[in-house]
Amino acid sequence: MRSSRQNIIEATQRILQTRGLTWATTREIAREAKITEGLIYHHFKDKAELIYEVVETLVSETKDLLQNLPLRVGTRTLRENLEEVLYSVYKAHYEITPIICAIFADRKLHARMLEIMQERGIGPQHTIQGLIVYLAAEQRIGRLSDAVDAQTIAKCLLFISTQAATNDQLMELTPDKEHIRREIHNYVQILMTGLSPFTKGKDKL
Repeated sequence: MRSSRQNIIEATQRILQTRGLTWATTREIAREAKITEGLIYHHFKDKAELIYEVVETLVSETKDLLQNLPLRVGTRTLRENLEEVLYSVYKAHYEITPIICAIFADRKLHARMLEIMQERGIGPQHTIQGLIVYLAAEQRIGRLSDAVDAQTIAKCLLFISTQAATNDQLMELTPDKEHIRREIHNYVQILMTGLSPFTKGKDKL
C-alpha cells in the first residue's frame, strides 16, 4: 500500500510536470493528493524539501546505476556499460529539466535546495563518483586508455546526455527510445575511437 508520504511526492510530481512550479502550492498539492494541508508538513519541513524529494525520486534509478557501476568493471563490453549509463542519465534528466529550470528561476527556492544538499552531503558532484571509480578501474585493467583522467571522461559522458535531454525538452520533442539509443550509441562510438587502447579504430570493447 502506498504511504501518505509517497502519495504527496507523486501528487507534487504530477503538478510540477503538468502545470509547473507556480501551481505547486501546498494547498494545491493537498488537493491533488486528497489530504489535509497540514499532513504535508508532517512529512516535510517545507515545500523546498518536498520538491527536492520529487527530483530525488525521478533520478533514483540513475543514481543507483551510477553508484553500483564499479561492480561491473570487466563485465560485458565497456561500450555497452557506457551506453546504458548515458541512456539512463538522458531519461532522468529529460524528466527533471523543467523542474530544475523552475528552481533556478526562483532564487530563494534555489538557495534552499542547495542548503538541503549541503545538509545531507549529497548532490551531482557525489553521484558522479561511481562513474569516475568505474572508469578508473577500467583504465587499470587496460580496457580504457589512461591518456585522459577518469574524472574528465565522466564529465564529458554525462554532459552528452544531459545536454541532449535539455535540448529535447526545450524544443518540446517527445523522446523516441530507439532514436535516443542510436544517438547515444554514436556518441559513445565517437568517444571510443579516441579512448580505446586498440589501434586502427577497431572496436574490440
